[in-house]
Amino acid sequence: MPAAERRPSDAGEAVVWAIPLAVAIWIVIFAWRPANFWLLMGAGVGALGLVALRARGPFPWDEGIRAGDLGVGLAGAGLLYGVFAIGRGLLGRLLPHVPAQIGGVYALRSQAPWWVIALLLVWVIGPGEELFWRGLVQWGLVRRLGPGLGWACATAIYGGVHVAAANPLLVVAALVAGGFWGLLYLRLGRIAPLVVSHIVWDLTVFLILPFA
Repeated sequence: MPAAERRPSDAGEAVVWAIPLAVAIWIVIFAWRPANFWLLMGAGVGALGLVALRARGPFPWDEGIRAGDLGVGLAGAGLLYGVFAIGRGLLGRLLPHVPAQIGGVYALRSQAPWWVIALLLVWVIGPGEELFWRGLVQWGLVRRLGPGLGWACATAIYGGVHVAAANPLLVVAALVAGGFWGLLYLRLGRIAPLVVSHIVWDLTVFLILPFA
């Protein structure tokens, strides 16, 4: 259906089948993992990003892209990094298994050269996750359930799909980060600064200033 003819109700209906699709993709990526993790992540998240654009049309451009989005995204990523740094210090002292779970996440870096990971984070994974999880899933649930409940359900689903990784700390991290970006989307109503924030966050925690 051409973007000009697509109605919001049509896009909202896409959430019904898009969420189970994402759950299946996350299970393949994190639990089954039949191929290289980064190959699966790039293909899976890229496909979900395209699903969001197919359902809603060119909504990032319709919402608007502003020069200040870079600053907002950088500030958001910095704030989120600070929260995680504090949490890492506290949990590392209270829970002895935390370093091992963090190490499990960072072990994934060995499956591809750093520059391949960086390219995927910048051009596929960061944008794709925001387009799908906030731009389609949260957007659709907010339309159905209202801002508060829609945000809460979208955040819970985003955290819940990470259960496939069998890493409780990753689930908590997804809930915190997803909740933060979801609130940002509620506040700003534009996906562009979230994409910047997600990209900068991913690059920082995986490659520039990792927690392990």
